[in-house]
Amino acid sequence: MKRVVDILKSSWVVFWWMSASFVMWLPIALTGAVSRTGKLAFHICRAWVWLGKTICFATVQYEISPQIDRSRSYIIASNHQSLLDIPALMLMGFQFRWVLKKELGYIPLFGWALYLARHIFINRSSPKLALKNMAMAMKKLPPGVSVAIFPEGTRADDGVLREFKIGGFLTAIESGLPILPVTINGSWKRLPDKSSLSFVPGPIQVIAHPPVEVAGRSKKDIGALMEEVRSVIASRLDSNWPSPPAQG
Repeated sequence: MKRVVDILKSSWVVFWWMSASFVMWLPIALTGAVSRTGKLAFHICRAWVWLGKTICFATVQYEISPQIDRSRSYIIASNHQSLLDIPALMLMGFQFRWVLKKELGYIPLFGWALYLARHIFINRSSPKLALKNMAMAMKKLPPGVSVAIFPEGTRADDGVLREFKIGGFLTAIESGLPILPVTINGSWKRLPDKSSLSFVPGPIQVIAHPPVEVAGRSKKDIGALMEEVRSVIASRLDSNWPSPPAQG
C-alpha cells in the first residue's frame, strides 16, 4: 500500500511541476532576456517555486536576523537537505542568483529559464574553471543582489551537516562580499527519500543568521572562515525538528 501511495504522490508532484514549467518558463526566459538585472525574472521564479512548495503541502517558518541589511549583496550559504530547500530560500525575501552545476542548464524549459534568468552555471568537474566563471559572474552582479550556494555540495537527506567545499568561500574573499549563513531544518523530512518525490506534509524552518564579514581576510584565512560559517549554521541545526511534543 505504501508503494502505491508513494507513486501517487510522486505523480501528483510531477504533473503539477511539469504543467507549471510549460506555463512559467517563457515569461521567466523573456523577462530574463530583456532585463539587465534579471530581478523581474527572479520574482516570477518565486511564483514557480511557491507552487512546488505548495503541492507538497509544505509550510515555511522564517527567522530573519535584524542585523541583515537587505540593500547589500551577500554570499548566502545554507545547509542542504532536500529539493524543498530551493523554494524555502527563494521565498525568504532576498534577490539572489543560484550557483548551479552546468548540467542543469541543459534541462528543457527548466534549465533554459534558469540560464536566461541570470543564474550562475559552473563546471564542477573543473575547479579552476568554476572559480573563473564565478569571478566573471560576480562582476556582473547588480547592487543588492546576492549569490546563493550550498557549501556541502550535495543534499544531506538525514539532517546531518556535511563538510564544506571551498569554492564559495574563495569567491567571498575575492569579491569582498559578506557571507550570510542560513540554517534549514525539517526539509529532509518533507522529502525523506532522495530518489523519490513522495512527500510528507509539514513545516520547514529557515533561520537567517547575522552576516559574517570577510573584510580584511585573505586566502590564508579560508579555513577559519569556513569553520566559522559552518559553526554558525550548525548552532541552530536540529535534525529532529520539529521535535514531537513532550509526553505527559
